[in-house]
Amino acid sequence: MKNSVTIQDIANSLNMSRNTVSKALNGKSVPAKTRNAVLNAAIEMGYKGYKMAANGNSKLGQKRLVILSTRLLMSINYASYVLKGIEESLSDYDIELLQFRITDAASFSKFMKYLNEYKVDGIICMEFFNSDFITQLLEQGQALLFMDFPFEDLSAYGKYDVIMPESFNVIRNFCTNLIQKEKCKTFGFVGDCFHCRSFYDRFLGMREAMFLSGLTYNPQYSIMKNDSEPYDPDSLADILKTFSEIPDCFVAANDSIAISLLSALKKLGIAVPQKVKIVSFDNVPEAKKTEPPLTTVNINKTSLGKKTVSLLFDRIANPMQSNQTIYIASKIIVRSTT
Repeated sequence: MKNSVTIQDIANSLNMSRNTVSKALNGKSVPAKTRNAVLNAAIEMGYKGYKMAANGNSKLGQKRLVILSTRLLMSINYASYVLKGIEESLSDYDIELLQFRITDAASFSKFMKYLNEYKVDGIICMEFFNSDFITQLLEQGQALLFMDFPFEDLSAYGKYDVIMPESFNVIRNFCTNLIQKEKCKTFGFVGDCFHCRSFYDRFLGMREAMFLSGLTYNPQYSIMKNDSEPYDPDSLADILKTFSEIPDCFVAANDSIAISLLSALKKLGIAVPQKVKIVSFDNVPEAKKTEPPLTTVNINKTSLGKKTVSLLFDRIANPMQSNQTIYIASKIIVRSTT
């Protein structure tokens, strides 16, 4: 073996163009089978950081991945579509995909034993925001991909990356549009903005739009219960009854909360969008079936799942690369609640 393996060496061994190999190694769009072949060759030939993984168990076709969560994912509409993207992306590989749900410290301890017993190669964390659990997990040295991240700065080092939808700019820009064109002057946020980083970004986007427009944010217009508390129509209606004034617009953390909020406002006879406007996030199928249909932010959830797998493969193949946070573009879908 040469002391220094080049991209051209890999291309020659696979009878591919240098450009194709370069794209595969840098996470750009190539067919899944091509990407698999290139990464396996890079590992076997010892190309740069891939040399560290060069052993008989390192091929992508022999991997075991696990999706780790603290919630039942199939009960979450948004997560089910992301899972579809993950499964589609893995269809060209001989990879075992498992799911493990952590509910308490005891089950987390069991998961640690599970990692060692089954030699898990990579972990995808979905709806997993327990800071204590994450700190322990980072200490294990596994390749990790977080779909979103806790609000807190954990200041922890580990072999991980983060992927999440872009939230701040899309909410800021749309709220600015509502201020300028719809004369909205008061805004409230509905949801636990400290649940995760993307929720907080949505909250900050709303506040930034107000700040740049010379408006003052009043927290009395917001409903920010702890995420463990229900955001059902009845409980939201009870809270809204205590408001001395309803804001011009509510920004909901996600569509599930927005749909409950819309039902609560109906119970109280508060017209949407005439009296109050609602903008939300996720664009789940139910969002366009509400009355009126919900203005929300769309994320290509299947593509998000596929990109998640691509990033985790890169982390497994090159474990010493710097941690990175990837934002997936989002787009506002204007319907009748604004």
